[in-house]
Amino acid sequence: MAVMEIFLLVILALASVWDAFATVYGTLKVLGSGPFQIAAALLFSGLILGFVLNTRRIFIWRGNFFSGLLKFFWFVALCYDFLTTWIANREIIGAGERTTVQLLVLAGLTLLVSGSPILLSGLWARRFPRNEPEGEQVTTGYP
Repeated sequence: MAVMEIFLLVILALASVWDAFATVYGTLKVLGSGPFQIAAALLFSGLILGFVLNTRRIFIWRGNFFSGLLKFFWFVALCYDFLTTWIANREIIGAGERTTVQLLVLAGLTLLVSGSPILLSGLWARRFPRNEPEGEQVTTGYP
């Protein structure tokens, strides 16, 4: 494995950790900070991270109602992740007066952070391929 690929894996993993933290933080900002809200925020963050880290596997499945439902819930999880990460980035990084340029930078940062587990999922699968069951294989374009 090339040094740059390892570097990219590490950076995407760190961004994914920030994404999980931001999801917890953003959820707490919306729900409050009581003990049940903290437990829910941790649970939701784990659930969201599980969905986005398994993006490649979710999109390989084809042909039945369950796979369509799973893709719908993946999209809901991605939207939730983006919203809570936006809230966290806005509160933690973008404190103070919000200019148009600052909002554009926050939007770009939020897209990159929310997308990092998805990219990590694809890169990980490419670097460390597994033998998938016969019915789940789909041409992905990877070498």
